[in-house]
Amino acid sequence: MWDFIEPLFQNAWGYITYLWAVLWPFILFLFLYPLFKSTWMFYRQSKFKKEEQKWILVEMKIPRETKRSPQAMEQVLMGIYNLANFPGTLQEWYWVGEVSRWYSLEIVSFGGETHFYMRLYYKQRRLVEAAFFSHYPDLEFEEVPDYVDRLPANIKEMYDQGYELWGSEMLLAKDAMYPIRSYKDFEVNEEERQLDPMSLFLEVLSKLKSEEFVGIQFLIQPADRDWEHHYEHQLEKLKEPKVKKEEGHGSVDDPLKSFGRFISRSPGETDVLEAVERNLSKPAFKTIIRFIYLSPKTIFYDSFARRGITGAFNQYAASDLNSFRQNYTVGTRTEIWRFPYIFPKLRNQYRRQRLLYSYKNRYLPAKTWMGRFITSYLLNWNFSSKQVTLNVESLATLYHPPTFAVMTAPHVKRVESRKAGPPAGLPIYGEEGSIERFQ
Repeated sequence: MWDFIEPLFQNAWGYITYLWAVLWPFILFLFLYPLFKSTWMFYRQSKFKKEEQKWILVEMKIPRETKRSPQAMEQVLMGIYNLANFPGTLQEWYWVGEVSRWYSLEIVSFGGETHFYMRLYYKQRRLVEAAFFSHYPDLEFEEVPDYVDRLPANIKEMYDQGYELWGSEMLLAKDAMYPIRSYKDFEVNEEERQLDPMSLFLEVLSKLKSEEFVGIQFLIQPADRDWEHHYEHQLEKLKEPKVKKEEGHGSVDDPLKSFGRFISRSPGETDVLEAVERNLSKPAFKTIIRFIYLSPKTIFYDSFARRGITGAFNQYAASDLNSFRQNYTVGTRTEIWRFPYIFPKLRNQYRRQRLLYSYKNRYLPAKTWMGRFITSYLLNWNFSSKQVTLNVESLATLYHPPTFAVMTAPHVKRVESRKAGPPAGLPIYGEEGSIERFQ
């Protein structure tokens, strides 16, 4: 028997070694090409981010009374979305490494005084201001020095100054096709009962002590214009009617054959389907929600951020739609019973350093796998930070100038006086001498 099999085995092994000798360059290419492409894209995109971008930070000074609802902010975000610079050619993709410019919407509290900031590409300032002023005419934009320069450069400097840090990021609990509770769910007809979800954030931030700091960032990057197509399959399944199988006389040949009948959707299921379709019908941004809490060690209380700030995000939860949850693999709380189960204190230090760096640099994670791998550490792999997709309605709910329903007088830096145009009939022509008298 062996005498019959041995020649076949030898011939088969000979064919395998021959095929390997001929095809190994092609097999190696198939393995290395994705790694090379991923590394190349990371290199070009990193270069584009560093060399082609010039950022400015502007502070939004809120008018003393804002009658506009967050729907005005939704229209502002629509205007900002239209400024997206999507790469369109092979050169822009693979040589320039162009990525869509992102914006940072920030709510920052220095010892209880809350400020609203926005970081943007310097050439787009006038266009972004136009989008805001068209809906918030009393809002003021002022370019200011970047406040992050006042934060510690790294955790060593932070410890030397006697400070502690806690921070994390937020994720969606379900697929992005399901929306969170939006500002429309907080609105009522009676003016005295109007609610603004921003009030809870401002109330929490106003409780900071003089040396404490909290910063909340919404890094928004325009998503694909056809982002809703990613959820077509799930939407079709959601639209499928339910069928209930029942036993009965299905036919003459088989009187016990079971048959089914369609069940109409309940009002709640209909509302969910309508909310999902409305959510997918609007432009969206890929978003990172990141926040840090910085405080002297003597008064450091991590539950203030861990429960206070994350708890403020719970007001947007809807059990049949979507909600926020903390990204525990990014947060600065590590336990021995969580993966990778070793060196929890050392892992915590790495997380604090990365989170502080990410916040100060408004860092957007690398798009490619190799980019994430290259920027990883042994005990802190850079694969945890994730973007979530939020449409303009959801973003406007999270970040907007506080409305008149929010009591913010002692907590938010405001416009001191209201702007007004010149009176009608003001003479603007005259002799040169007349003009010089008014200069």
